[in-house]
Amino acid sequence: MTWDKKLKVTAVDGADTPSLPETFSALDLQTTDFPPVSWIVRDLIPEGLTLLAGKPKLGKSWMALQIGYSVATGDEVLGRQATQGSVLYAALEDNQRRLKSRLEKTTTESERWPELLEFATEWPRLDVSGLDALEGWLGQHPDARLIIIDTLATVRPSGNSRDSLHQSDYQALRGLHALANTRGIAIVVIHHVRKADADDRFDTVSGSTGLTGAADATLVLSNSTDGKVLYGRGRDLVEFESAVAFDQATCRWSDLGRPSDVYGSDTRKAIREALKVGISSPKDIADHAGLDYDLCAKTLQRMAEGGEVQKGGRGNYRLTPDPVS
Repeated sequence: MTWDKKLKVTAVDGADTPSLPETFSALDLQTTDFPPVSWIVRDLIPEGLTLLAGKPKLGKSWMALQIGYSVATGDEVLGRQATQGSVLYAALEDNQRRLKSRLEKTTTESERWPELLEFATEWPRLDVSGLDALEGWLGQHPDARLIIIDTLATVRPSGNSRDSLHQSDYQALRGLHALANTRGIAIVVIHHVRKADADDRFDTVSGSTGLTGAADATLVLSNSTDGKVLYGRGRDLVEFESAVAFDQATCRWSDLGRPSDVYGSDTRKAIREALKVGISSPKDIADHAGLDYDLCAKTLQRMAEGGEVQKGGRGNYRLTPDPVS
């Protein structure tokens, strides 16, 4: 019998017997208490590997810097609390002058920059000695919570010509995924999206599904016809989409809330306001909001089809609960 080469073979009673992988029962799971999900940034960056993708020059690096700074100081970022700890930001497409300029724009003159935030502008590729170097940095920083790599292309391992695109993409992140989960930290990798659009925003991430499949969470920063939207999805991350805005004066991002609240039409906004105060029937909503009944009813139907509202008994409606809040 041919055994998987990954399984160790030992001699028992003169016969070759495989050393089987560890198994566990459903009862074992039922009687085991696991700690809650560890968040580096609450409801945004969980422990593990996160992919942050977006078009060039859209502001991904500004957002990554803001996240790293907030983790180093233990402050909020995008309205979410960060867990304080040491941060390594590998800004591999920047230099020290540019990094200083960015920090000067995002902070006040009297603000002391955190010692817990460290930068690198050069790093070896992961398959050369880059992964070992990250291990070494973590060994020197036992309080580390976050590593940011900007961008994936600068450290990506050299692909094997025999590998498929999916295999190559998956292998590119596999080492980082294992490191993040073994060490109990977050690693955020900055990447690009392709030019072609897709019905599912997460399908726009450049490359194959091997990248998003290897990551524990994926964030996509995108431009809509109304404004910028941040999409999130992951194994421990409740799927969300938030309208976000970049302040040109402070060079900082802010979370504005649901895109439907922020960018919706006046009719939709009026309907949502009526639903928020408990008005639920199309007629009562139209009367409360001063809307034409037919327009109100048709808009409610479209909002239900899009998932913004839910239809209950007797033709009444309610807002779809926000999983983030």
